[in-house]
Amino acid sequence: MPRGTLITPDGTRIAYRTDLPPRAPAGPPVLLLDGPTGHADDWDHLTARLCEDGHRVVRYEARRDERATEEMRGAAATSDAAALLRHLGLAPAVLVARSEAGRTARQLAGAAPHLILSLVLLDEPPGACRNDDAHDTRPTLALRADQATPHDPHTLHEAIGEFLRRTGATRKGAAHA
Repeated sequence: MPRGTLITPDGTRIAYRTDLPPRAPAGPPVLLLDGPTGHADDWDHLTARLCEDGHRVVRYEARRDERATEEMRGAAATSDAAALLRHLGLAPAVLVARSEAGRTARQLAGAAPHLILSLVLLDEPPGACRNDDAHDTRPTLALRADQATPHDPHTLHEAIGEFLRRTGATRKGAAHA
């Protein structure tokens, strides 16, 4: 699992790790995003399964700045994810976002659609999709905690795999799910 550090335009250091498939990548790259209380290690089981399916998987620890306003944290999270995708040459990628990170994924898809292939939104909090959020036409899968969570990697992996197959997310211009 190669590790690296990205220094963002505002000077913040972001530690990331890349997990590679055992053979040549057969699917699109996947960027895993977590909410403010999550950790990159929370994705270990799902990462292993996605790699087995032929995906390059990247995860990182989101910055945690308690002094920043919600709007500032959101803008920084979106900028960080975009910078990481560009730095690693992963575009377009599938974003898998849990909890509050769903807003980051949707904002990034609206602000930089060329970086995003599709979105998988897990267990977003109620009211997370507000009218002022950027709207996008990327194929999107939204799962609630009672359907699948990263704590149930088998079910989650199957749901994501089926979504990518059904939408043809490896093709440009895939239909909205």
